Amino acid sequence: MRRPHLPRLATLLLVPLALGGAPRSTLAQHPGDTVTLSHPKPRALIFGVVGALVGGLAGYGFGRGNSSTGQMTAIGAVGGGLAGFFVGRQVDERRSAMFAGSPSLRIPNVATGLEGDPAVLTVRDTVAAVGGSTGVQLFSAIDPRLMPIGTRATGLHGIGAIDLAPRSGWLALGSRTGLYIYPPNRGPGVLVRRANVSAVAAAETRIFVAMENRVESVPVNADSARDWRGTTLGAPVRDIVVDEARAILWASTDRELVALHIQGDSLVNIGAVPLSGIGLRIAIEGPVAAVAMGEKGVAIIDITDAAHPKSRGDWTTARFAYDVSMDGARLFVAAGPEGVYLVNLTAEGPHTVGLARALGFASSVVSHDGHTFILDRRTNALRRIISTY
Repeated sequence: MRRPHLPRLATLLLVPLALGGAPRSTLAQHPGDTVTLSHPKPRALIFGVVGALVGGLAGYGFGRGNSSTGQMTAIGAVGGGLAGFFVGRQVDERRSAMFAGSPSLRIPNVATGLEGDPAVLTVRDTVAAVGGSTGVQLFSAIDPRLMPIGTRATGLHGIGAIDLAPRSGWLALGSRTGLYIYPPNRGPGVLVRRANVSAVAAAETRIFVAMENRVESVPVNADSARDWRGTTLGAPVRDIVVDEARAILWASTDRELVALHIQGDSLVNIGAVPLSGIGLRIAIEGPVAAVAMGEKGVAIIDITDAAHPKSRGDWTTARFAYDVSMDGARLFVAAGPEGVYLVNLTAEGPHTVGLARALGFASSVVSHDGHTFILDRRTNALRRIISTY
């Protein structure tokens, strides 16, 4: 019985290696950016080698015991290698198209595990809070390991909105059944508004709540459920953010970003700017607002004059923008299964620095005090990176 000619077979197994080993071009960094880039290994090479091995073994099995063993092994190796190479090349092309123009970023991060099904994230002062099916899990935002410091509202289900009042520490939770306010540190919560809550935002002494197309202002020490003073907008409200320095509450709806002036317990509509998509989440940093609009990307808005906000254009690289945060001129976009995009906001417009895929399924992102926190639904973890790593 003839044996396969091993040197010739080894040479044939190198075919996919030669085909897949061509150097791949890399994307240049923008001047001034300091990032660590990683590039995915070419699947054509890996699939080609595996295909050659499988094909060679299959050919050897079919030809074993007769004079055609070597020939069948060689044919199987070449056929399997070529098939694997072309399948891998298609995978590489799909990956290249998916992440075209976005270098892969490796960002060091600290992570801590979460329980249940986490849904929403907020960070205030020194506390990070994650709301979900097990209530609210609290972590030290400044601890090197994000150590847990407690759990609250364990009996409340359907939490879809969360915020912590700065300095005073009151906890506001929005759910399908209403708005609940919890006193600082410990104690039971109080239902203060019955409604299907879409968003909450906390100031030191007041909680703002959005329900359908209405926004209301509630004192943090409210002790009973009723309707509160507020205003009604022309479309469903998706998110609200407090700009305490200017006494402005920003509200994003299905079609615009609205500026509401806070006057005591009243809210007065003073300005608005149209959005090209549904305003899912808002982030503000000085004179700039960013609004995540799902498949429409992120709207960048000049809010220097709250009464006359002006669009600075849309950033549309992500397939779906779930959430946004800003730290100085850096914009972080939670893009779900893609990961987190890092974008520099320049005078010429937003510039995509890259995409951190290793940060998981990023559904929420919050920047606070030099750090950015990410809710990773893929690994059920809270992650923290240095915003200016």
